[in-house]
Amino acid sequence: MKILVTGAAGLLGSLSVAALVRAGHEVRATDQKFRADLGVPLKIADLLDDHAVYPLVEGVDALVHLGNYPNRFAGPSPQRLLAENVAMNANTFTAALDCGVRRIVFSSSIQVMLKSTNVPLEPHVLPYLPLDGEAPADPGDNPYALSKQFGEEMLRLATTLHPELAATVLRYPMLVGAPFLRRFEPFGGTVPSRMLHLGEATAHLFYDDAAELVVHAVERQTPGYHQYLPAQTFLVTNVAVPRLVERFYPNVHRTRPLEAIDTLIDVSALDRDLGWKPERQMKAALYE
Repeated sequence: MKILVTGAAGLLGSLSVAALVRAGHEVRATDQKFRADLGVPLKIADLLDDHAVYPLVEGVDALVHLGNYPNRFAGPSPQRLLAENVAMNANTFTAALDCGVRRIVFSSSIQVMLKSTNVPLEPHVLPYLPLDGEAPADPGDNPYALSKQFGEEMLRLATTLHPELAATVLRYPMLVGAPFLRRFEPFGGTVPSRMLHLGEATAHLFYDDAAELVVHAVERQTPGYHQYLPAQTFLVTNVAVPRLVERFYPNVHRTRPLEAIDTLIDVSALDRDLGWKPERQMKAALYE
């Protein structure tokens, strides 16, 4: 399969390119910055230029769109971040659809569904538990999350206009890699409780797991609109999951009995639809 990866020079982008190449795909890469170690040709292009996107997507079978400002603190200003992410998404998706691309994978964010992610108040507010990717959008005034919500809705509409389109939205959580892990080597790899992001249900994902998911989505997704929360939860070594729910989420709706909740995040849809599960999990100890 011929696949275009935007944002290919970034960490997730470069790992996704490598994973797709290992799987036997022909990868075309693009980014605004150059790096020589991707192993595939890299086309320098600005996704804000709608005319520049068409030559990139022409002739490819699938689009993996990772090319946005990466978080709410990036960009020259909040309004520019919102406007430019929206423009990049609109330009890329429109060109891909115009050129007949019918497999699209989009890197969205957990922040689309959790407007209070930076509020440390307890009890924490979540749509329901166990959490999954079907939670409704609730981005609040977060410009980054709003830009991702626009991309999701554009793809949702596109699948109604193009029934053969397979659109996969991956609401990635905090992505972690080797530099993050090295911070906790003095503690035996166990993260202290102050680092548990309970407002996001302790969601995290290793970069290599995130890249492997891209391959699964490109290869296995069926037509239609699909959105997922590909996240691992921290393994809290000294507190059972039902106790975490009682302690930190007493007012959150539960979709199953408390004693049957063995994880804060349910990734069974990803396993069912794409044959993917996260392989790596971080440990933490909770001190109340």
